[in-house]
Amino acid sequence: MESEPPNHETKIQYFQTRDFEKSLQKARLAGKHGQKYVNKTKAILGGLAESDPFTGIVKITKHGERRIPYCVKYDLGDGWRLVTCQHSKSCGFLFMGKHDDVDHWLDKNKGQTFAVENGRATLVPGTGAPIPYARSRRAGYHDQPVIEHLTHELADFLLEAVPRSIAKRLEALDGSASSACLQQITNEIPDPSKSEFVHTVFSLLLAGNIDGASTTVKLRSGAIPDFEDIPPDLLVEIEDGPEIRRLRIGTPEYEKWLEDIEKRTTWSEWFLFLHPEQEKVVDTDYAGTAQLSGVSGSGKTCVAVRRALRLAEAPEARVLLVTLNPGLAGLLGQLVESAGTDELVRDRILVTSFFELAQRLLSKFEPSNDRIYRDTTWKLKEHVDEVFREYYRRLLSFDAARVLIPLHLSMNARNVSGEFYLREEFDWIRSAVNYNNRDSYLDLQRRGRRFPISCERRGEVLKGLAGWEAKMRQIGVVDYLGLTCALSHHIDAVKPEYDHIIIDEAQDFGTTELRILRRLVAEGPNDLFLCGDIAQSILPKHRALAEAGIVNNARERIVRNYRNSREILMAAYDVLRNNLHEDIVDSDDLEILDPVFANFSGSVPMALYADTLEEEIAFARAYADTRLRHDVRTVCVAFAGFSFRDIRAYAARCGVAALEETYDPSVDTLVFCDLEQAKGYEFDTLIIVQCTDAVLPPADAPQEEAHRAACKLYVAMTRARKELVLSFHGSASPWITAVHDSIGSASWAELEELNPRYLAGVPELLPEVEPESGLSDAYKLSGEQFLYTRFALGLSIEAQQKLIELVDGRGLIRAGSGRRVKWPNVGALINAVCHSRMHDQLTGTVVAAELRKLGTFDKYSDQDKSYLARSAHTFHENLF
Repeated sequence: MESEPPNHETKIQYFQTRDFEKSLQKARLAGKHGQKYVNKTKAILGGLAESDPFTGIVKITKHGERRIPYCVKYDLGDGWRLVTCQHSKSCGFLFMGKHDDVDHWLDKNKGQTFAVENGRATLVPGTGAPIPYARSRRAGYHDQPVIEHLTHELADFLLEAVPRSIAKRLEALDGSASSACLQQITNEIPDPSKSEFVHTVFSLLLAGNIDGASTTVKLRSGAIPDFEDIPPDLLVEIEDGPEIRRLRIGTPEYEKWLEDIEKRTTWSEWFLFLHPEQEKVVDTDYAGTAQLSGVSGSGKTCVAVRRALRLAEAPEARVLLVTLNPGLAGLLGQLVESAGTDELVRDRILVTSFFELAQRLLSKFEPSNDRIYRDTTWKLKEHVDEVFREYYRRLLSFDAARVLIPLHLSMNARNVSGEFYLREEFDWIRSAVNYNNRDSYLDLQRRGRRFPISCERRGEVLKGLAGWEAKMRQIGVVDYLGLTCALSHHIDAVKPEYDHIIIDEAQDFGTTELRILRRLVAEGPNDLFLCGDIAQSILPKHRALAEAGIVNNARERIVRNYRNSREILMAAYDVLRNNLHEDIVDSDDLEILDPVFANFSGSVPMALYADTLEEEIAFARAYADTRLRHDVRTVCVAFAGFSFRDIRAYAARCGVAALEETYDPSVDTLVFCDLEQAKGYEFDTLIIVQCTDAVLPPADAPQEEAHRAACKLYVAMTRARKELVLSFHGSASPWITAVHDSIGSASWAELEELNPRYLAGVPELLPEVEPESGLSDAYKLSGEQFLYTRFALGLSIEAQQKLIELVDGRGLIRAGSGRRVKWPNVGALINAVCHSRMHDQLTGTVVAAELRKLGTFDKYSDQDKSYLARSAHTFHENLF
């Protein structure tokens, strides 16, 4: 349907779409040539108050345009075009760009039109967008007939007057159907108009655009009107929709929008349109504190930044936008810089990590220690693992952790890594209680911590924590919770410095950090705004808002996911739902929300098998190359079972960028990261390697607390926008096999060719043996030293005590008898026990059996067996 330009003597209402805004921005960033036509378009937009803003600037193209109803296309010059949709009482700006880009857009959006549903402007999609792929691999739920996504009333109308034999075949179409299959069926419908209508709706259903399919049927049935049927006086009452905005001529917002056209960058692309539920939260004024709970991918960060910019419009406003992770703070800073087009407004916002905020406050309260706090940066994260290991294993003559040995032996016996768990416990304590009130930990309910620790052992833990803090002071470093504890000494001196504080990823903050932030803002309208998702709680922290002084909070919720395809979110949410724990569900502030799926589909997440971790990584890198050559802009390879320290070193070795605060997606199209570091970012394609049993869930963590690792996996999975791959070797993680209905499976070799250049080893964990010791492997350690390695997990307390008693690092042969009664290293004792039962008298038969099992590799994961195999000489050399 062609359209003549509307009669501009009638009061015309103007609208713009998300695609128009994006095309305008793309043209502006294309250089001087594109800028010329942006200026022409801007001249039209600036003249919308005139009776005819087009005349004298552009002319209608010579050939009409029938692909979109009511379409009027203008010639901007040199092959550039401006596409509009003009009804008798309204005009919508749809797209602008070069001739070929415009032609491609029109083909893709053939049949698109404007309608009104529930008082909001709605973009009704057309027939042009093809089914994005034929699902040769599919998850179980793709067997569901797609017509079941429509209500019975809409389905009845859709198939009305369609011959029953054809209707039955349409009703049987499931998610695996191809465009060709659909076309073959709809071609048999006698009425051409009905055939095109049915084909459009089923194409949308197969592409996952359920809302678009429903809206298309409603428009055709007359349940909702298009713009042409809306009386002029009602057009001005239409509320903005997620894809359409009315240009309110003459308002300050309209003038600012025109001005900002020249200032936006690619970073702010996702800020151009807020969905109505997001916009409501941005614009609402609260009497005091408010909390936003939002599912993953719901745009919480977008809301946080836009809300900060809105509040900063007040001339005297002081706004703090804070998050825990410095990498995310860097991202927030870039978004504020690009989306905040008014420099004065931007200058009223301080974007920072809590670490940097605490540094600044401490430099004021303790100027004599300014050098310590200033020289301590987040780069500590690169080596904090080594520092803690040095402390916990009592290396370099620092013996404060000796007090933890009884608890460590108990945890070993339960197959729990004391080094990892107690480090988390130290963080939990510091997030729960102030420094001067730590004795309350002795009988405090350890919410979120399920490994039992008795009151006596808790006293030892507090002594161990004091030792850890002394160790950090000794070497002149401090972590962010150390800064928080230092600040707690000055809590009464912390005074309001801001009018508004917005906390992004609020679920990462513990009680002690929140208490400090509460004191930094005076109580009043819009004082504190917390946004987060309790399902993304991956840090072991105590969190109680009331104890932090945060009470009487307004609550907001966003339940629609806008980032992930339906397939990705369904798989990720299945993983989360299978591992929900009462500690998450019973949170007294943020809440678990059931997500509403995004309105698009993508490929089914795949579980892909390789023979080794090294091959997994090589296949992943080759697949990243393939995807980047085609239709994706960003790929991330995330590594399960490794820390950021491990991945950063490995990325440097491979010549690939590691994901950190300097990340720029336009430059670093491929990045490596650990699971935790992925939070806050998004990628077109995400590949998670080592989704292997004993890694997910971690074999050395308490089963009662496995939900935290599941949350970490869920967070990582939901970083993928269009494509998710879960890679494994050996046995797949039980979390992956449990969601087989939501994912497909295959071997890597079926999908990608292995590139030998990418066989570059694997990331290196912290070595079990200090390189400076001169020892070749863990089995040459003394008994006590060996008990700190992962190879001691699962040993009974009796066996551990025997190792301490009999393997003293020196060895002893009894005078006279010549019998050995002590050994210089663990390998020597195991070798002796494996070769002769005469030593059973010293060890006891039960312990001797455990030691022989150590020598057979039976109790180890594939990764540890490989390690032991390389050290097999330890068991077979005569080490006496």
